[in-house]
Amino acid sequence: MLEIKVDFPDALIDIDRKISIQGAPAQADVLISSKTERAGHVWRSQITVKSDASGAVDLATATPSAGSYEEPSAMGLLYAQQAENASTKELFPNSVHHALHTELEVSCEGQTAQTVLTQRLAQDAVQRVEIRENGLKGILFVPATSAEHPAMVVLKRQASQPLDESHAALYASRGYVTLALDYEHTPAIDSNVEQVAYFEQAFDWLREKVSPKHHFVGLCGYEEGAELAVLLGVLLPNKVSAVLACEPTAAVQNPYPLAVETIQGPLLLASGQDHSSSAYHQAIGERLQQHGFDYNFQWYDFEGVAAGLQFSHVPTTPHANSAAQVLKLAQANKALWFSMIGFLHQAVAEAAPGKAND
Repeated sequence: MLEIKVDFPDALIDIDRKISIQGAPAQADVLISSKTERAGHVWRSQITVKSDASGAVDLATATPSAGSYEEPSAMGLLYAQQAENASTKELFPNSVHHALHTELEVSCEGQTAQTVLTQRLAQDAVQRVEIRENGLKGILFVPATSAEHPAMVVLKRQASQPLDESHAALYASRGYVTLALDYEHTPAIDSNVEQVAYFEQAFDWLREKVSPKHHFVGLCGYEEGAELAVLLGVLLPNKVSAVLACEPTAAVQNPYPLAVETIQGPLLLASGQDHSSSAYHQAIGERLQQHGFDYNFQWYDFEGVAAGLQFSHVPTTPHANSAAQVLKLAQANKALWFSMIGFLHQAVAEAAPGKAND
């Protein structure tokens, strides 16, 4: 009997899954399709693969003969999904507590089988709290356990865009009290401390309200938020415990105009080699090297990637021009996300009293 199996069928979105099929005839063409509703729109993908001598298929090793992608990929059916409405780009539901349910269907020589793969942005017990206090606005995500947790601030991709709740919820699910910070304008690169007072207030509020582990408050931003993250690390070095800046959109200036060497904590930069941010980050790295930066510095520059860095296991088709680019970006997202989590865990450990650079 034809059967499709998914290990970890219901888990956080960043968890790797294994998708396999059993019970097909030997050396037969097997059609596999996926369907996910994302923010009210249907996304689909489809491939044809050949079963092995025992009638089994492992998507991690099976090469599609036709369909949405061309190389073996355990979760390629998700990466290669395209929206039926080509104008939609939104990947996530309005509420981070609404799971993404992907219907998987397999058919072969008159037999069919179905199952569902569920991805969650937040563990059920993660709390979502709207913050409106003394002019400060945002959404606070609190991990499920009562233990002491480090904290994160997540910036918006653009000041005019909605809060990046998906990233904030996933950080909370990985053990960080996380504030998705709301603001109307992004300070210019030549701003001074007085002009970023609102952001300083956010760091102070977090430390006062949640008493983060080791007083650690990290900062993460993508696109315009990446440039702001670096700026705040420079202007508020005593407030920012670590900076993660991914795919900034500003044009590079070399030599880099900000005194990034004054950041008093680890710094992670991420970009694609085919994106302008690659040169932007190179200029930062050169300045750090010239000034002897004392903290952990990591730069991820992904070959064959132009844009679209995100956490792992989401469709990459909105930012790819070919099936090969779909998988390259998906691989970059997976590598980057777990590098970021590892980077943060190390930064928190190094922030403990008595550690170097404390």
